[in-house]
Amino acid sequence: MTTSDKVKVLTVRQTAFPKAAAGSAEAAVEDFKGEVPKSEGSKHLSATLSKSDRPELTSSTKIVSGGRALKSSENFKIIYDLADKMGAAVGASRAAVDAGYVPNDLQVFFF
Repeated sequence: MTTSDKVKVLTVRQTAFPKAAAGSAEAAVEDFKGEVPKSEGSKHLSATLSKSDRPELTSSTKIVSGGRALKSSENFKIIYDLADKMGAAVGASRAAVDAGYVPNDLQVFFF
């Protein structure tokens, strides 16, 4: 990824884990009797970058965002088409991301 932004903000989203099975809220608690190896800190394993002809979501001055009211990933085409006409980035609510309509790198946060 190439960007001319002076300040870069990175987020790490841990999403590479399986969903918990329904009713699996209980887990066994066990005492650990072994040794904990000395930590060398965190390691960078990889970077996955998205390529897009649209503006970068984190630095765009215009964002078109959709949510669960669109009801499917196919209906997000409306958002993509509008964003293309406006030269805007595409964003999505957490509900739309959680529903699987769009990938989580499109999630927007409102403050």
